[in-house]
Amino acid sequence: MNHTRGLMSTAQALRQTFLTPLRAPRAALAQSSPLHHVHPIQSGFQTRYLQHSRCLAFGDYHKMPTNEAIGAPYVQLVNKDNSLDPPVRLSQVLASFDPREFFLQQVHAGAPDKPPVCKILNKKETKAKEKAKAKAAKASRVQTKKLELNWAIDAHDLKHRLGQLTTFLEKGCKVELVLTKKKGKRAATVDEIKHVMQSVMDTTKEIGGTQVKAMEGEPGKHVIITVKKEN
Repeated sequence: MNHTRGLMSTAQALRQTFLTPLRAPRAALAQSSPLHHVHPIQSGFQTRYLQHSRCLAFGDYHKMPTNEAIGAPYVQLVNKDNSLDPPVRLSQVLASFDPREFFLQQVHAGAPDKPPVCKILNKKETKAKEKAKAKAAKASRVQTKKLELNWAIDAHDLKHRLGQLTTFLEKGCKVELVLTKKKGKRAATVDEIKHVMQSVMDTTKEIGGTQVKAMEGEPGKHVIITVKKEN
């Protein structure tokens, strides 16, 4: 009975302290413009722009010209209400903000009878948003590796499996650990079960890993633990 309580205590500790799920940082890009905007105009072109901008990913903006490279004599600015201001000289816009902190980004090429649509963006905030997007894209490409451990695994095999776990985590892989009783193998003792779980927990922590979703299953039977190294 005491052994059972010890096992459940380990399982609870694993659930509560085995590391917390990753939280992807978020970087919000606030629209900042030193210009004082006039009343927004409403037009068919503005409607087409707004429809286009909802489909245009932020990551595509950097492919368009910025500042003097925009080249048009006049531009239309997107204001804080996401509406378009009347056309204004490009030179006037560029003179209205500190180029050390802001830049003018073209977001739509305009039309033959309409100037390009642009936004004044904060350099620091833009860089943070691009970094967060790149990190999210990298996370979506993470490879998943699977490792299976028998509860009654011997010391040599356990060391080998933990070495594989370390290698996978160091390479940036997500690892799905399956702790189970293999068919035809003897049942593990309570101490063996506790040792395997503790070894997995300690190795993951040493590598700077974290559990990315809740542990599934019951110790001694079939357990799935998914871990990944924090960036």
